[in-house]
This record gives sequence, C-alpha cells and structure tokens, in this order.
Amino acid sequence: MNKGISQKIIESIKKDSQKLNLKKVLVTLSGGADSIATTYALLRAGLELTALHCNFHLRGQESERDQTFVENFCKKYDIPLKVAQFNVYDHIQSNKGESIEMACRELRYSWFEKELKNSEADRIVTGHNADDNIETFFLNLMRGAGTRGLKGMASDNGIIWRPLLSFHRHEIVDFLNENNLEFIVDSSNLCNDFKRNFIRNEIIPLFKTQWSGWDKSLDKTLENLKNENAVVEASIKQHFPEPDRPLKVETILQFPAPLLLIRRFIDPVGPFTTTPGEIMAAIKADKPNIRKWNLRHGKVRLQNGKLFIEMGHGEGRS
Repeated sequence: MNKGISQKIIESIKKDSQKLNLKKVLVTLSGGADSIATTYALLRAGLELTALHCNFHLRGQESERDQTFVENFCKKYDIPLKVAQFNVYDHIQSNKGESIEMACRELRYSWFEKELKNSEADRIVTGHNADDNIETFFLNLMRGAGTRGLKGMASDNGIIWRPLLSFHRHEIVDFLNENNLEFIVDSSNLCNDFKRNFIRNEIIPLFKTQWSGWDKSLDKTLENLKNENAVVEASIKQHFPEPDRPLKVETILQFPAPLLLIRRFIDPVGPFTTTPGEIMAAIKADKPNIRKWNLRHGKVRLQNGKLFIEMGHGEGRS
C-alpha cells in the first residue's frame, strides 16, 4: 500500500483549490469509492462542502440503500446534503432515442448546474479519476473522435472541478483503506451492457496482461493529445471570423483540414455527423442557389461564398 497517498491527495487538493481560488463547492456523492474519497479529501483539505445525491430509482432497494448510506455518511461528518429524485423513464418518453445512461447523465448534470447557479458555491466537484479518463479515451476512440475527444476530460472547466483526475483507481482504494472509509458498490457497474463497463471489465484487464505500466503510458498519451489539441484549437480560432460574422469559403478551402474548420464553426448549432461533409460537397459544387441546413440548435446557410450560422431551433436538413 502507498502509505503517503492520503497526504499526497489532500495536498494536491489544497494546492489546486488555492490556485483556482475555490472555497465553497458542491460535491456529487453517489456513495461509491470515488465519490466518498473525493468528499472526504475535500473535507480534510478544508473546503466548505454541500453534497448532492441523485436517486434514479432504477435498482429498487439498492437505490434506497445508496441514499441511506449517503445520508448516514453526511450526518457522520456534518456535511449538508441535497437529494434529487428522478423518474428516468418519464424523461426518456419525452426524449425519444435517449439511452438510460444518457438520460441519467442529462438529468444529473442539469440538476448539478442548477444547484450551482442557485448557490454561492464556486464549482461542482466530481470524483473522476485517471482510470475514468482512460475509459473515456477508448469510448471516444470508438466513436471516431479527433484530438478534442481523445484528449480526455479537463481537470477544471470553470464549472466542474475534478481534483482526483491525476490519481488512478488503485490509489483511491489505498486512500480509502488508510482512512478506514467504507463505500458501496453499484451492481450496475458489473454489468457489461454499458460500453464503459465493458471497457473497464473486459478491455483494460487485457491490456494489463500485455503491457506493464500501461496506465502511465496512456497518461502520457492523453497529455500529448491535450497539448496537440491546444495547438489545433489555436490554429482554428485564428481562422475564425469576428463574432456574428460569416466564415468565407476561401478561408475554408485554404485551411489544411477544411472539414474540421467547418465542424468547429458550426458546432454551436448542433451539427449532425454528416453535416460538415454535406457543406463541403455544396462548396465544391459551386452552385448559385442558397443552401440551408436546419440543425439541432439553429441554422446554417451557404450563400455568396460565405457560411453563416444562426442560433435558434430546428431539426433536420433542407
């Protein structure tokens, strides 16, 4: 066991919170290992906490067990707690095509951000760790992501702070053991029906059998991708027009990766996967007719050698 891990984690949180000027936070608390370790470490680091717990009522008595465990933990350490009750199936009925996994994510983060807005807290804090970042890398890899998706999660984005993102799961287990902290296990984490669980339970163990230090190597890969993505994003921004101005077709055609420039420019209106290719095909066709695309959050218009975006509501293409 790494005997110094408690001090290492707590000192890291103190250093980061001082750097970011954080004093009061909302910590997401499921009762699992990561969230218990994060909450206790934040407490030991001297931050003012309010815990947020979601009950999705998807696992019967186990969901009630989780809530009771969190309530008892917060009572023991005198941590204010807020609990939200969700009906996931009602949400899915109103949002056709959403998976249970995505519905839960949307519901909890919508609530987290609402609580942050209505409080004096500086950040929402989650218990994501370095292993979660590696799993996210593999998920995005199979979705065909570029550097922005492959670089993993940010430790802080101004809304969400992930103070344990540089620590691996085995270090968090050591932290829990050193501090005699109990936690609960979500049985759904053992089910490989969810893609992240399949990666965690099936794919990563295979890597461990073939590569020693596999996790540190992937940590380095993620850091390299993060740095390379920063260069890519800086280059893209240099080619963007002033706010509320159109992007010139000649700029698109001169850029080394035209489809990427189009994708980033139209991102605010929620493009479909095929939209950048359709726009590029229309540019190459060089026809005088105006082309329009009605997307998730607005519209895109190609006219007179310029690409315009307009925020608003829309679904589909024209």
